[in-house]
Amino acid sequence: MALSVEDHYVRITTTKGQELILMRLSDAVREVGDTPGAQVHRSHWVSYSQVTAARREGDRAILTLSDGQELPVSRANVAKIKEAGLLPR
Repeated sequence: MALSVEDHYVRITTTKGQELILMRLSDAVREVGDTPGAQVHRSHWVSYSQVTAARREGDRAILTLSDGQELPVSRANVAKIKEAGLLPR
């Protein structure tokens, strides 16, 4: 599962497809509940189970999801991704 902001909408991506819903990202993250994941960028939240690869490009980090989608990780959230074991230390 991944949540991404598009204007005033949140695109919800699951293994069953995508849906665009009028909602704030913070509200969508709250709805996810205890699903292990993190907000990796101001516009993106990801479920750790959907991350298939992580890489560094200079000082940037990029996560690849099971559907092939690539999402940026903000510099402020790189430590969180490392702690989750998704990015080498």
